[in-house]
Amino acid sequence: MDTLIAYDYYERCQPDLGERFLEAVLARYDDLIAHPQYYGYINEDPLQVLRDVKLNSFPFVVVFEIREEEVVVYAVHNTYRDPANKLL
Repeated sequence: MDTLIAYDYYERCQPDLGERFLEAVLARYDDLIAHPQYYGYINEDPLQVLRDVKLNSFPFVVVFEIREEEVVVYAVHNTYRDPANKLL
């Protein structure tokens, strides 16, 4: 849900900024497919090892888990919250 809200927000701020945001998300997905083990841990619970990676140029992280041969993305999460801004 954060991804769609962020896209809409960035498009309202500046034309094509939402598209640049989506390109940053997709670029990170490509990075995760190639080398998911390169990124840091959020927790190291043996039952579910969560990791995250920051997006370039946007205050978001991708939260994911490596399961055997799969990368499972749980969230694209906003790391910056402006209390005056209800959209993000």
